[in-house]
Amino acid sequence: MDSCNYKIYHEDDFDSRKNLEEYFSNKPEMVFGDDTIKTPLEWLTKTFSDGHITGNIAIDLTACSTIHYLYAVCEFFDHIIVLKTNDRCIMELKRWVDERTGAFDWDHAAKHHAELEGKSDQFQEKGGQVRSAVRHIMKCDLRNDNIVDPVTLPLADCILVGCFLDFISKNQDEFEDYLRKISKLLKPGGYLIFCGMLGASYVTVGKDKFHIFNYDENVAKKAMIAKGFVIDDCQVQKRTVVSDLTDYKGMVFIAAHKQ
Repeated sequence: MDSCNYKIYHEDDFDSRKNLEEYFSNKPEMVFGDDTIKTPLEWLTKTFSDGHITGNIAIDLTACSTIHYLYAVCEFFDHIIVLKTNDRCIMELKRWVDERTGAFDWDHAAKHHAELEGKSDQFQEKGGQVRSAVRHIMKCDLRNDNIVDPVTLPLADCILVGCFLDFISKNQDEFEDYLRKISKLLKPGGYLIFCGMLGASYVTVGKDKFHIFNYDENVAKKAMIAKGFVIDDCQVQKRTVVSDLTDYKGMVFIAAHKQ
């Protein structure tokens, strides 16, 4: 399939449950666990461990219906606002938050985070902590300068961007423009926590391939600096997975604060 025929995450039908099963589940045949769950949680746990990134409001702008990043974040903020572009992703996430029958099982991610904290016997409490912290799940529209228009959100102390710009950006200009819009939701001195896929062009979900913006860590860092961020930390992890479901070359993790 030519890349121009790939589907677009926020414009085409995206099977959020299939995505979770193929990239985030605890099934024996799911090979992405180290890259999609363990390494991000290890980096996030380390980033938040000294307690200087904290506050009242955090905004979660992660792709798909993932919640595992929030295990490492929830105890540092009073309120978490989750923004999604897809109705199916919102429905899948609400199913988990409301503990409905058939909700995706994230216990394996909770266990890993609890082990990182040295509290492996308390992993079942992590889900309750995240559910208590998530106060709003809202749809956003990237076409608007205020992506939650007509709502005006209070400025956040921290914004977590997990592979979100990878999925929604068709090119570098869009990547930088979306970053500008996201920055408007963050207070001066607030933190941007960025996780992304490097060197990718597609992600397969079911029978469909979805476009991924192909960039390297320098593109991301330069874009952040241009939009008024100071880079505090940047880590790159090479891909550990053998699979043709997606072609990313590695993962990047950036912590930055807004001047």
